[in-house]
Amino acid sequence: MRFTSSVYKELVVHDLGVTFRDGEAEVTDKATADALRGLPAELGVRAVGGRPAKDQAQS
Repeated sequence: MRFTSSVYKELVVHDLGVTFRDGEAEVTDKATADALRGLPAELGVRAVGGRPAKDQAQS
């Protein structure tokens, strides 16, 4: 899933291991994507497309 930061183009979220380059970051982990959605609105982070990889199917 792709995320953008309209406020901080080179934002680094150390706790999540995510670095934005030119205002964009690609995230493949659902938990990380969910955490990014929970960031304060002042950071300007939002999801813009794609889907995170599905968790392994349970039997």
